[in-house]
Amino acid sequence: MRQYIVDTQGMALPASNDATTDSIDNVNEAPSIEPLQPRAFQFEMLEESLRRNIIVAMDTGAGKTLVAILRMRAELEKAAPEKVSEHGYCIAEQNNQLVWFLAPNVALADQQAKVIAAHIPSVQTRLLLGADGVDHWSEQWIWNEVLNGVEIVISTHQYEILLDALIHGFVQMARLSLLVFDEAHHCMANHPASRILRDFYHPQLAVNRAGAPAILGLTASPIVNGKAGQLE
Repeated sequence: MRQYIVDTQGMALPASNDATTDSIDNVNEAPSIEPLQPRAFQFEMLEESLRRNIIVAMDTGAGKTLVAILRMRAELEKAAPEKVSEHGYCIAEQNNQLVWFLAPNVALADQQAKVIAAHIPSVQTRLLLGADGVDHWSEQWIWNEVLNGVEIVISTHQYEILLDALIHGFVQMARLSLLVFDEAHHCMANHPASRILRDFYHPQLAVNRAGAPAILGLTASPIVNGKAGQLE
């Protein structure tokens, strides 16, 4: 998976590490419902993410969430072109596939869920947290009810919600059209996000490439312990 880092001139490049643009992913800021105004480099990263799986590496507050929102909109439009208008409003009936956004903790998951819902307002978004009692959702019908009509799911890494749902077969990898990993540098070793990729994504890719979701990683820390190659 190629990493894209943004330079101060706003160009998406394989190697550089400074970034400047308006932030929409600062945890301390309330989600904005202003129309999105992406910069040229963000459109460039969107276009690259439509061609292949990438990791977008940008400084904290530099607009990674905006890229993710553009990518999620594009995925929904690709699944049903008549579904989402340029302003993010749903104008057709929902489809069966899911876009799943994984955040590292509850605070960020809650923040990102609000931002995503604000910018894709009429596509049903569902935030799933450990406090929802997910551990007790042990029957398929419960998951069917929870995800009925939902097209975007936001959950955390640490509570292993998606991983457990995949392990027990309540959610199938083939049902996911896009996986977004916020703070993707955590996808290493035996981390739940890494296990999703290793135990479910790659086997699905080997069996049926068309049935595997697209992957978008977001990070402000593309190199962990000086070994970028450790990223799964």
